[in-house]
Amino acid sequence: MKKLCLLAALATLAACQPQEKGYTIKGTLTGDSIPEGKVYLQKQLPFEVMRIDSAVMEHGKFRLQGQINQPEMYTLYIDTRTNPQESPRGKVFVTNFYLENSPITIEGEFDCLPSIYWTPDRKVIPPVIKGSATQDLYQQLLTTLKPYSDSLQAIDRQFLEEYTKPMMADREHKKDYTDIGINLVTKQADYQQQYIQKVKAFIQQNPSSVVALDQLKALFSGLTVNFNEKEITEMKSWITDAWQGTPQLAELDSMVNVITPLALGNKYIDIDVENPDGKSVKLASLIPSGKYVLLDFWASWCGPCRAEIPHLVKVNKQYKDFAIISISVDEKREEWLKALKEENMSWTQARIADGIMGNTVKKYNITAVPTCIVLDPEGRFYKVNMRGPALDKFLKETYQH
Repeated sequence: MKKLCLLAALATLAACQPQEKGYTIKGTLTGDSIPEGKVYLQKQLPFEVMRIDSAVMEHGKFRLQGQINQPEMYTLYIDTRTNPQESPRGKVFVTNFYLENSPITIEGEFDCLPSIYWTPDRKVIPPVIKGSATQDLYQQLLTTLKPYSDSLQAIDRQFLEEYTKPMMADREHKKDYTDIGINLVTKQADYQQQYIQKVKAFIQQNPSSVVALDQLKALFSGLTVNFNEKEITEMKSWITDAWQGTPQLAELDSMVNVITPLALGNKYIDIDVENPDGKSVKLASLIPSGKYVLLDFWASWCGPCRAEIPHLVKVNKQYKDFAIISISVDEKREEWLKALKEENMSWTQARIADGIMGNTVKKYNITAVPTCIVLDPEGRFYKVNMRGPALDKFLKETYQH
């Protein structure tokens, strides 16, 4: 009897000790015909994708097991190709979700899984993920944002059908599509603002959640900064106490240090550029005082950049008090000069000689082109993402009261 009591006591003591728990992911996919495949658990790092675990999928079922340090966003990558050289279209499927150390189930219809390629008219239904409280919180946010994201997607379709396609087909320019574009971009900006306000409210309400931290990083990591310095400081303060002393806050601090000089209301950053004559000059020497100025970062090899140039030609002719400075990130001078001639770009031109991978563009945090920024008459960052109808809207409101 004493021995049994001792064993029971030991068992009770063991149960009271902290247990090292990991995650277990059980996947079940349904459908008429599900090919065999390989399932990978992946994590996106700054410059690479790291594969954490893998499993074989048989008859739509798979299982992954392991342990992580804290909840984070991971990617479930399902590859049904028999040959790695085969096209991934219709063969590779991905789902992003928040993983944590808990029993998790992932269930979905195979034929409707999100794919790495967008296919028109294909029905997409994300799998149902249960067992991760962090994922549940993220799903709540997505549900809150859905009316605004759906509206933005609808406007994107309107842009395509009512603005982009007709304008491209109208080669003789028989119709002016400016007002159509302005109306659409006005609606778009309104929904975008409502979307951002909902995200901000979520961050303030859930400061200790990694979901809120990731959402704040997303707001700070666009191609351009759409907040002033005071807003950036305030938004960071929402999560500072909850993440004090962590690597995650240090990473956010680094991001803030990069974007703050580019915040709305701050003076533009002077850089060395090359003019068409081959001379190195300061950007400041090209910027007129007392005028609104568009800084148009572009490249001859960039399709969207070249597509925007005819619009800039029109703007340059119509708005004489508005200055445009196009700054190429072409590494090859001859390709830049060739494009200038082909596109008849008669306004102020310059080039960043060390290209898009050099150190100069880092001062503007440019990772892709086109990047279009408007400076106010005092040379301060004023408007971002100023292309197409967005630029037309700004010009009409500014010069045609």
